Amino acid sequence: MARRKVTHSQKKAGRYITGLCGPSFGFRSTKEVILDIKESRHTYFVREGPFETEVKVVSGEGGLDLVSTRDVLSRNNLLNLPAC
Repeated sequence: MARRKVTHSQKKAGRYITGLCGPSFGFRSTKEVILDIKESRHTYFVREGPFETEVKVVSGEGGLDLVSTRDVLSRNNLLNLPAC
């Protein structure tokens, strides 16, 4: 199992994460990342500044979603990362 650093996120309509990008894995769709996490193949994390946050799978309105932190102002929030 590898720990994968997330540096960018792909968003749809600015509010929904559709994929993640990182230096060690390139681009992975949200579905692929969810499978990796749920099947304990890999873990994903965001590190901005001195803070590190694990990416987690949560139940959302449309099914399973990815979150790193629910603090919408945090630089570790997936929605605040630069686009892939």
